[in-house]
Amino acid sequence: MVTMKDVARAAGVSVATVSYAFSKSSKVSATQRERIYSVAAELGYAGPNIAGSSLRSGRIGAVGVIVPDSPVQALEDPSVTLLMKGIAEIGNSADIALTLFPASRGGSPDSPPNSLVLRGLVDGVVIHNVPDGHPLVEAIIARGIPAVVVDSPRSAGLPFVAIDDRHGAYLQMDHILSLGHRRIGIIVDKLGQDSDCRMVTADDVGAATERNARERLAGYFAAARDHHLPVEELSIVVAGNIDRAAGDEATRILLDAARPTALVATSDVHAVAAWQVLRERGLTVPDDMSVIGFDDAPVAELLGLSTIHQPIVEKGRAAATILLDRLGGGTRTRSLMKTSLVVRASTAPPRESSTAPPRESSTAPPRE
Repeated sequence: MVTMKDVARAAGVSVATVSYAFSKSSKVSATQRERIYSVAAELGYAGPNIAGSSLRSGRIGAVGVIVPDSPVQALEDPSVTLLMKGIAEIGNSADIALTLFPASRGGSPDSPPNSLVLRGLVDGVVIHNVPDGHPLVEAIIARGIPAVVVDSPRSAGLPFVAIDDRHGAYLQMDHILSLGHRRIGIIVDKLGQDSDCRMVTADDVGAATERNARERLAGYFAAARDHHLPVEELSIVVAGNIDRAAGDEATRILLDAARPTALVATSDVHAVAAWQVLRERGLTVPDDMSVIGFDDAPVAELLGLSTIHQPIVEKGRAAATILLDRLGGGTRTRSLMKTSLVVRASTAPPRESSTAPPRESSTAPPRE
């Protein structure tokens, strides 16, 4: 078996220099590193043993990404896929492997969370959109595992990358209200661990443990109040999960319970699902109903969906950069990114006939 000593001997350098080359140390010039790589390739040497180098450095060379649900469910949400893309770009350049972990819904003081994250299989974690007070997050903090939060939980005191969800949602609802809509339906992802698809009231929002949903609904309510629309007149349905099936069910429940002229969704996934249900019922967008989403996933531009743009890939890059910085002893703590309204073909003023009683025909003679 070819060893590091063999490479050092063939390249005419010390074993330490070969080790520095493979660890990408600045102690070795780029020219010398390439020379050592070339000699190693000729001899068939792939590099130092990862397990051995991990024991010496205390680093695994892997980062975990924690998502609230199963990896299969998470990857059905295009925003998660885009986030992973941003994380992977930074991880790839740093030669870091990524592993996707679900955040178990269980866990209590008597039955602590059981996750591979807690078994030392990663150097640090990116926590994406996990509910406030989740036991796995508390265990990560207690064990001193380096972590960065994307979106939530913001209350954990960890470094974070986020947008102002409330402001983005305000822009979303303000656009619909400024067009003249007053009968508005809302599809929200989930308010807590309960994933049942159901109608809720504005009073139910205060107990929500899902920060994104809570903040976006707060933005909707603020915009409604500024437009003198009582929040009690908003029709709200919880979809439960971020997938097309949940969006379909939520839209059907909403349409059976109310007759909105506009539908506001906290994700593009549900907005697209709603559009499909409307088409099945013979309704057109935006003539019969306006639809607006949140995220600006690629499908939004493809369909002409009005939405709120958030820089999801950039959020992933920022989270990975902060985590790697902290693994290296840095102190970066947060990154706040901006949202913007993107108006496309799916939103328009409501039809006059759908929002006001028909005018009486005039019997006055025409003017001469």
